[in-house]
Amino acid sequence: MVTRIFLCNEQTEPEIRDFIREAIADISEGEQYIVTWNCGNIQTLKVGDRAYFKRIGSANQGYFASGTIVPADREYQLKLRSARYRELSEAYDIDSQANNFRVWVAWDACVTFDEPLRTDYLRQLPHFQGMPLEPQTDAGVFREEYVRMLDREWEKQTQKAFRAGKGISLIDVYYRWGLEDIQQGFPQDALESFRQALKLNPNFIKAYLGLGDAHVSLREYAKAVGDYGKAISMRPDKARLAYFKRGEINFLLGQLQQAMADFQASIAIDPNFADAQMSLGNTYFKLKSYEQAIACYSRTMELSPNLDLAAFRRGRSHYILKEFPEALRDFSYAIELQPSNVDAYYYRGLTYSQPDIADETLAGDDLRKAIVLYQTQGKPDKAKKAKEFLETLAIDSLPKARPRSSFAIAASATDPVIDTATEAIATEVPLAMATSIDDRDEESSKLIIETEPIANEVAISKAEEAISDLTEAIEKIMEVEKIVEKIVEVEKIVEVEKIVEVERIVEVEKFVEVEKVVDRVVEKFVDRVVERVVEKPIPFSIEDPSTAEKLAMISVMAQYMRDGWMVRSVDKSQVGYDLECAKDGICEAVVIKSFTSDRESFAISAIEIENARSNKDFVLWVVSGAAENPELRCLRGRELFEQFDLDPLAFAAKVRQSTVQLEFAPVSLEMPQFEQ
Repeated sequence: MVTRIFLCNEQTEPEIRDFIREAIADISEGEQYIVTWNCGNIQTLKVGDRAYFKRIGSANQGYFASGTIVPADREYQLKLRSARYRELSEAYDIDSQANNFRVWVAWDACVTFDEPLRTDYLRQLPHFQGMPLEPQTDAGVFREEYVRMLDREWEKQTQKAFRAGKGISLIDVYYRWGLEDIQQGFPQDALESFRQALKLNPNFIKAYLGLGDAHVSLREYAKAVGDYGKAISMRPDKARLAYFKRGEINFLLGQLQQAMADFQASIAIDPNFADAQMSLGNTYFKLKSYEQAIACYSRTMELSPNLDLAAFRRGRSHYILKEFPEALRDFSYAIELQPSNVDAYYYRGLTYSQPDIADETLAGDDLRKAIVLYQTQGKPDKAKKAKEFLETLAIDSLPKARPRSSFAIAASATDPVIDTATEAIATEVPLAMATSIDDRDEESSKLIIETEPIANEVAISKAEEAISDLTEAIEKIMEVEKIVEKIVEVEKIVEVEKIVEVERIVEVEKFVEVEKVVDRVVEKFVDRVVERVVEKPIPFSIEDPSTAEKLAMISVMAQYMRDGWMVRSVDKSQVGYDLECAKDGICEAVVIKSFTSDRESFAISAIEIENARSNKDFVLWVVSGAAENPELRCLRGRELFEQFDLDPLAFAAKVRQSTVQLEFAPVSLEMPQFEQ
């Protein structure tokens, strides 16, 4: 197959602008646009040949459309009408004159007639130097060695024109459809869209990347690696994203050496690719090369100073290396960037508890904060782990009764046993003690022993008895000390438990008070709404969508609070849901939509669609009659896709005609959302 150039002069083709408008409309719908075009007396055109259409004339000369030569319908094929032309391909049309043939061409991309890929621009490019860009006849062959370069420049031109609303490319249409299918959770459909794009242009690198992403969604990792590898082989010098994506798959599969090589190749192409730097740091961390990991995280933070995850991971590396001051710095910076980074609170608490720092107050503050965030984010296991460590920290930090030394016990003047023994030693054996203490000479010692042998023996015997009694007393006192120490420790543990229990009671009381306040506010607000509807019906419309949404929000919040849930509004945080509700370790990410009498559908965003597909905590409440007598219906997870049709472009959810009308009724909030 070859690439041919067809020429167009507006003077001889006055309808060309109409053709282009029609083509843009058809291609936007995923359809090729068929035109018949003069090819002079050339009889060698084949079905499947690529075709570019070039504007010629006085100004703006350049390429404005591209496509593929296709078979004419059988009723129009020249070869079937005349034996004279049986050697021609199926592309030739019967509308022919002597030495003047026409063929069918399917356009798959075009730009407005005044925005072509200009010939004078191509001449300035180094890789087109010496290329004859002025064919003298229609359907002339474009030199093969320049085709891929022309394709690339044409792709840039169509993308630029599309962003400006002045062009379209069927390849881009299929590619965008594939991306939307992946985003909405239909990877199998995405595969077909990307394959359609590759049929039009087998060298379309982004389609291979899309195929890889779709196979990842399907967990077909080996196929994904092959797709990314294909993109790399086509343009290894420009494949930073393909290297990165393949590295992510290798990392996921535990092939850390291959992942490291891919990330390094991606960084070699683009040293400022922050995501690749971050992933390379994660790979080093997994390989326990913590110094290299720290270097990668530091480079990532240079490129993306607001990336809290890089600061946290660098802190983890410092923590493992027992570089605790550096770890504290990084954990604190991660929290500053993202106050909801619960892992940073947890590990900063662990760091504060280290002996080198030993700030148990700050450690306790961080661990308590981590427990609350873990519970709010639906991570009960981590919350339990942090709580257990906090309890251990609290017991260990209690002051303990220190056992007194034996010297202090012997010197005590309050124990009668000790006093008696000491007195016996002092009164009964003064000469013997003097002998050992004063270090008398041998003659003096002999004199003492010889003159008072009986007295010395009596004294020694009494001293031995006193020492025996003293030893027994010391042992008893040691036992008593140990018992006292245990009693003190138990009492303090009991005190801690009492404090915790009091805090819980206070927390419950506060919650009850808040619940009462909320009920009063809700009742007052509803009363005001009813009064306004009755007294001032003109400025206040219950059918107004914004009003209905607010009333629906109030109804759902009141339902949760009455059932004992903690409710927090997050609708301004752009996280893909309106409320965060928690109770007994169960969390729900709540989205609220309302139906009014004049609407049978509601708007739903792409991030909400993604949450419904992938977030196990996702809950959708659909409220009907939010103003007067609200009726609530709860849908969990994928039930959204079963009961609604979703418009993939506008993300509008409409009740399917085949679905039985929803029976609205209160739903118990005690049911778990998903089976794990």
